[in-house]
Amino acid sequence: MFCEQCGHELAIGTTMCSSCGTPTTTSPASAFASHVGEKVKSRSQDALKAVRTIATNPVAGLPTAFQSLEKRQAMEVGIAFAIAFDVCVAVGLFFLLPRWAGSPGFGDIVKFLFLGLVPFGALSGAAALARQVFHGSGGCIEGDLFIAGASLLPFGLVALLAGIAGAGNVEVTAIVIVFALSYTILILYTGCTRISQIAEVRAAPAVPVIVLVAGWVSKILFAAML
Repeated sequence: MFCEQCGHELAIGTTMCSSCGTPTTTSPASAFASHVGEKVKSRSQDALKAVRTIATNPVAGLPTAFQSLEKRQAMEVGIAFAIAFDVCVAVGLFFLLPRWAGSPGFGDIVKFLFLGLVPFGALSGAAALARQVFHGSGGCIEGDLFIAGASLLPFGLVALLAGIAGAGNVEVTAIVIVFALSYTILILYTGCTRISQIAEVRAAPAVPVIVLVAGWVSKILFAAML
């Protein structure tokens, strides 16, 4: 929210510009909506920039993207990654399910979106646990969320392409899965060593532990919710 007269940034709910004294013409509700919209736009831009950096070089790009953000921004970008993964999975399933079990309804779509966040939560928790168990000298919960979101993006792409290609193009889906798995492993390993600062000798077993714990927790939660 900015002053229409002098362009000074204003806090939400401000009725007068602290710089030039011009009264604001925006209601608190509109100001809050504008603030949220600006924040979503800003984080979306941060997320797109981080994706381009990571996609070209996941080993050097992941820590570069993380370090270019403040901790809170990194956390929000990680959540944005998770939402992108979630939407890709939901869209992919939407294309696939009509051929298997009839067209999904609105309730099914909401369930897909909710269940799609389970792997993100499980991976974030597993990354935080690995940081403690394998004695990471750095890292933080914001970093765990960033790593988890980034590591899920390749499989979101797999789900989307599988839905678009259809069940008949198994070979194409299999090739994309290989690339996605490779990127995910690289991202997790780099996240352990360069963000959580786990020693390389410990990061090697930490990655499969993260995957196994996250998979096990996700399976339990899926079974409980379905």
